[in-house]
Amino acid sequence: MNKRILRALSLLLLGALVLAACAVPAAAPGGETGAAGEPPIELLYMTHNHPQSIPVNEAIIAEFQAMHPNVTITFDNAPHDNYEQKVLTAFAGGQGPDVFWAGDWMVPQFTNNGIIAPVDPAAFGVQTQEEFVALFEPGSLDAFTVDGKVYTGGISEYNTFTLIYDKDDFAEAGIEPLSKDTPVTWEELGEIAAKLTKKDGDRVVRIGLEWPFQVPIWTVLIQEPMLRQLGGDLVNAETGKPDFTQDAMVKVMQYVQDLRAMGAVDPSLDQNLLEDLANDRASIIIGGPWAAKPLNDLNPDLNWDTAPLPQFAEAQARVTTLYAWAWFVSAKSSPEKQKAAWEFVNLLTSKQKEWWDTVGYVQARKGEIEGMILPEYYAQSDPRLTTIFDDYPFGKFEFRSPKYFELSDIWTRAQDRVLQGEDVMTVLQEAQAQADQAVSQ
Repeated sequence: MNKRILRALSLLLLGALVLAACAVPAAAPGGETGAAGEPPIELLYMTHNHPQSIPVNEAIIAEFQAMHPNVTITFDNAPHDNYEQKVLTAFAGGQGPDVFWAGDWMVPQFTNNGIIAPVDPAAFGVQTQEEFVALFEPGSLDAFTVDGKVYTGGISEYNTFTLIYDKDDFAEAGIEPLSKDTPVTWEELGEIAAKLTKKDGDRVVRIGLEWPFQVPIWTVLIQEPMLRQLGGDLVNAETGKPDFTQDAMVKVMQYVQDLRAMGAVDPSLDQNLLEDLANDRASIIIGGPWAAKPLNDLNPDLNWDTAPLPQFAEAQARVTTLYAWAWFVSAKSSPEKQKAAWEFVNLLTSKQKEWWDTVGYVQARKGEIEGMILPEYYAQSDPRLTTIFDDYPFGKFEFRSPKYFELSDIWTRAQDRVLQGEDVMTVLQEAQAQADQAVSQ
């Protein structure tokens, strides 16, 4: 073979090797190679089960996976009542989610146990934590900030509480509609609710006022604003010590007992908060902006309206409540998973229109929809919501404690006993003993 032929064959072989080296390998069975050769990433995403939120979550998951073909997201949602326990159990078993919803009250427990990671600002297109915080409404991330670090990628549901009531029930009882601007007192609310309670013989068929009496977080959300209006706080922010026997707590629990005695509330009638209002089993409930869409779906003919959260006649300051569900990323996930998870959360928090239009969830990440800032867009969908948004500036997040569940359970058990007519001070002294033991462990 002459030298020219050898040289030509050598060049052909070299070209073939170069082409082979530059070729993108075919995806291996099981998706072992992602887009542009990126390794596959599997994320577990957990939320509580809220029917309206499921299609929104599924659509955002599909969009993210289309943008990141190497990422697969498994969506798991659990019933609301035992959701937090499911998350904690999953982490205890080493199978915790990579991305998940949780309430602001969980943050102390999460950070104490190293469960959640501080935010990665780069995933949100900014360089610093300060720039990330500026993407959100002032103060909305306070409950998620520990020792100067922010531990959420954004709030999925940002809430305050107001009164939501059936105007037709008021008219039937000869009661004027409530002011949209000036809160009634808690004392006045008790009298109104007692008049609205309706009986068929000896059987109560409609109760004047309702909240979920058996759910500990609701005990805190309803009664902690009352406590703070009177100058109290369940937990001392500096010492972490609870105080169930303070004067303000005694007054709050006495008020709750008085509501039961006058027939304004009856825990045995509580079935489902929104359904009870929609189906005329309750005349007044306490709830947030998330209530609007389900109420309209449950009963389009319901003539409901809103009023500011009541304040005690002797209130030292006007106080409402703030609480939020937020998106967290697991500190126990690999760096690659955390990076993908934060990018997924960025997409989740950018869908303010979808979260409101479909689910009724208020978002704290700033933005505009159809040329309106978010509060304007939210309110224009239903003018009755303006009252709810006016209550936000008076809101305070719940107490901070890694023993949140123990303390909220103690408070709920005390409430149950008080509603049954037991002596308020005796109940609270026993609650204090239980709380002291809980925080010492």
